[in-house]
Amino acid sequence: MATNITKKQFKEILLDSDITRQDDLLLFQTLYSFENHQATATQVAKILGYKNKVVANGQIGRLGKRIAKKYDIQLSIRQNKKYKFWDLFFDGWTEGTFFVWKLKDELTSALEELSLTGDFHLPEELPVDTSQKFLEGIKRIVTVNSYERNPVARQRCVDHWGTTCSVCNFDFEKKYGQLGKGFVHVHHLTPISKIGDSYEVDPINDLRPVCPNCHTMLHRETPTLTIEVLKTKIVNTSKL
Repeated sequence: MATNITKKQFKEILLDSDITRQDDLLLFQTLYSFENHQATATQVAKILGYKNKVVANGQIGRLGKRIAKKYDIQLSIRQNKKYKFWDLFFDGWTEGTFFVWKLKDELTSALEELSLTGDFHLPEELPVDTSQKFLEGIKRIVTVNSYERNPVARQRCVDHWGTTCSVCNFDFEKKYGQLGKGFVHVHHLTPISKIGDSYEVDPINDLRPVCPNCHTMLHRETPTLTIEVLKTKIVNTSKL
């Protein structure tokens, strides 16, 4: 069994640039953004833009080796006599043909205490369970899933599609200047109800930039409206 790394050690590791590099932090942040902080290596690799999960596995292996050089830890050994590095950071198990990673509690706490989760919520982008705490009269709030909150997935979407709303073509930078530069929501095209455990998000094909108004309108009905349907509603309304 590998010796567990403590929360204190993880905090030291995360702040040590000789051990934890930016790509390593992004990998942890990507996994953190998923529900229960768990996903398959393939899902994580897809969001990060890696060719496949082998790249992510190799990255984790290199990080584990850097940690092992500095910290006196006992690594797990596979049947083929090679060291197993992923279990320094994750609990893992097999689901069908997929292998699931879940951030260890100590690593999750370290990320949170250092404000390094990469996760964010805008005021109008609150998790659905918090809606029960709001006063009567607030009819709807936008439910944002892990893919939309993930900073890496969001950036890859924006890099490809830009920051102009895919529905109404509103551009925050043109309207507000420097203040609005880079600002936009991203919307997941696949309804959350249809996302299974093995779903692999593609930030370019599955996410679109939208303004907050259109984002809210897309979520006004169940199932969520498509961008094309909302565009049609805008056109029809303008003809009235």
